[in-house]
Formats: sequence, structure tokens, C-alpha cells
Amino acid sequence: MGWLFGHGQTRSQLIERLTRYEEHSGTTRRCLRHCTSGNVLWTVWEIARPDETPMRYIGCDLLAWDKSCAGWGYKDMCEEMHPFYYSCPLVYLDMVPPASPEWREQVRAWHAARSRALVPGDILTLSGLSISEAVVVSRRHRTWIVESGGRLFRFPPRLFRHITAQRRADEAATQPAS
Repeated sequence: MGWLFGHGQTRSQLIERLTRYEEHSGTTRRCLRHCTSGNVLWTVWEIARPDETPMRYIGCDLLAWDKSCAGWGYKDMCEEMHPFYYSCPLVYLDMVPPASPEWREQVRAWHAARSRALVPGDILTLSGLSISEAVVVSRRHRTWIVESGGRLFRFPPRLFRHITAQRRADEAATQPAS
């Protein structure tokens, strides 16, 4: 699916429209919870049809501003589509039966990485990046500065998921006895 924009629509108007209660021919669609993380709107939906057990799912709407129509728009997805966004609140996972276990693992890993505590001197083992080991040097706002091979790199929280191991500088690296 593509993006849908509304002329002159504000961000709050869009969120209000995307989360409103709907009823058609006895079928109801109710937003149980919603929140934003940057320009990602996370929702928990319940669809109830007459004589059927209600169904729940997690929605992920990407929000963006389009200057040509001077309004906000969205691109809608759901958990089944395995969106490449992982800031979904963990409590939402408990409210809805799993549709994509792999995506849920990424959501949990994202939250675990964001809660990681770093201090200068920590030695990080990394995977999936051009450097495999780095030493934490300092912090500037939310971004850490790390050193690897004599070069300094910015290391924002979104990269924490690449940390496979972390040890304090004062912990001796285990060396095999020769």
C-alpha cells in the first residue's frame, strides 16, 4: 500500500481520525490503546462481529508531513506485515495473540538494547557493523562516542542492538593459559 495524505490535515487530526471508533453493519472496530514513538503510531485494535469471538491486532501507522498538500498523511501496516519498526510498547504484545513471532523478538530486543547502560571504558563486541570491537569514550547528549582502531565513531542508541557482548575495562579479558 502507498501513502494517504489529507490536505491541510494536522498531525493530531490525523491521529484522531486513525484511532476513532467505527461501526458498520454490526461489526465494530475499536482502538483499545494507541501511542506515538516519533512518527510511528502504534495501536491495538479489536474487531467484533456479531456471533464471533473478537479479534485483536497491533497496528503500525507511519506518519509524515507532505508540503505539497500542506497536510499529514500515513502508511498503514500491521504486525503480520513484519514492519521494520520495533518501538511498539511491550504491553501491546501482551494484549494481542502473536501474528509474527520473529517481529516480536525484534521488538523485545529493541527495548532491551534501549535500556542498556554504557559507561566510558566499556569494551563492546559488535556484529553487523563495519567494526567488531569498540571502547566507549564519552557521551554527547544521547549519542555515545566509541573508539575503534584509533578512530572515533558516533554510536546512537539505535545501534545498541548490534552489541553482542559488553565488559568493563577493569574486567580482565579471559586469556587461555599457555
